Amino acid sequence: MRRAFIGLGSNMGSSFGEAGRTLELAAQHIGLFEGICSVRLSSLYESEPAYVENQPTFTNAVLEVRTTLSAPELLQKLFATENEFGRVRSIDKGPRTLDCDLLDYEGVVSDDLDLTLPHPGILERDFVVTPLLEIAPGHVLSNGIAVTRENIAYGTVSSCESSTLWE
Repeated sequence: MRRAFIGLGSNMGSSFGEAGRTLELAAQHIGLFEGICSVRLSSLYESEPAYVENQPTFTNAVLEVRTTLSAPELLQKLFATENEFGRVRSIDKGPRTLDCDLLDYEGVVSDDLDLTLPHPGILERDFVVTPLLEIAPGHVLSNGIAVTRENIAYGTVSSCESSTLWE
């Protein structure tokens, strides 16, 4: 059983409304995969767009899972989930119905063309660092680097709302 962290994001729909519900439904969907034993979703965070600024505000969260799936297997399931939720990849880092990023997978460091772990850019993104530290305070990535707020440069979080997923 390995611990993995998945970044979820959406900016199609109103902030905390449709986009937030999309993240909650995606977390439920991922939790039903064979090989996923437990899930825990952070609060939902509204954040400014990163990299491509002329687009709607994002809603983001981090999902922690315990899994028997390998990192590549989990990544393929995340891609399938994006597709099921209508993800269209027309603009790199542009608007999306659902973005699922495998952020960190316990004990795995990879620079493979298909899978880089830990996910590059984690430490520069407030919309990843803030929800990750909420559910895993003091987390150390598989490459031994501690998650801190000191290198954040993009995607500033502006507000937070608790997820209604397990209420």
